Amino acid sequence: MSFQDWLMDDSKIILFDGGFGSELIKRGLESGKIPDILNVEQPDIISEIHKSYYDAGSDMCQTNTFGSTPLNLNRYNLEPHIEEIIQNALGNIKKVCPSGCLVVGDIGPTGEFRPPVGNASSDQWYSSFSTQVKLLEKGVDLWHIETISDLEEMLAAIKAVRDVSKKPLIASITYKKTKRGFFTIMGDSLEKCIETLNNENLDVIGANCTLGSNDMLELLKIAKNFTEKPFSVKPNAGQPVIKGDKTYYEQPVHDFANDIREMIKLGAKIVGGCCGTSPKTIMEMRKIIDSI
Repeated sequence: MSFQDWLMDDSKIILFDGGFGSELIKRGLESGKIPDILNVEQPDIISEIHKSYYDAGSDMCQTNTFGSTPLNLNRYNLEPHIEEIIQNALGNIKKVCPSGCLVVGDIGPTGEFRPPVGNASSDQWYSSFSTQVKLLEKGVDLWHIETISDLEEMLAAIKAVRDVSKKPLIASITYKKTKRGFFTIMGDSLEKCIETLNNENLDVIGANCTLGSNDMLELLKIAKNFTEKPFSVKPNAGQPVIKGDKTYYEQPVHDFANDIREMIKLGAKIVGGCCGTSPKTIMEMRKIIDSI
């Protein structure tokens, strides 16, 4: 079945993958190193993580290309290697993707902000995302633009995808919880973001990262009032705990899975995990979905 078939099947809850960077950290990722280059330097580790999520029950997993835009790679002097990085990323996931499962093209933020925080423009964002999308297009089944904290950057990314591809698109913004509700770090409210995305050519609206599962559950209760589109949730495994130079996520898998169960009851169509979640988390979520 295709992703669109899954969306149209009211009985189907789509299970995404879990955290990728946190799995790499467990395997010794050096601090300050961009995970995307490991597509070239340590492809077996990348494939092994993808496989662990598919084996745990994920219906779809995303490419290790979160940071593979020219604007971001330029920070690491890796922009000239973008084509090699992305082609390897596609090879690493496609060789372990089981029949009946899907490959999601992962697009993360460029890391460049618009004034007054930074100097980026919508044209620069668009150009950078466009380069990434063109390199990924032939190898993916659908797209996930994720962890975007600026609505303007999200709109640039959506345009870059849609100018190249007709494949299904999930757009996930990251929010922080404040006393006034849920907002991006650029000050856009949850309501404003969703109402803006409602008017874009995309298939699923989502939220991911920053929030733990309990806060994401609260966000979903609000979000579902503003859209008729399917909704995707990928919360973190609680809030990060820093010990020395290491970051840990200590929320018990059982607690996370119980919150996901409640999100499914509220109507979440796609569920998965972000930072700190693991194949074990996905396995527990698979059990919940299969029991419904």
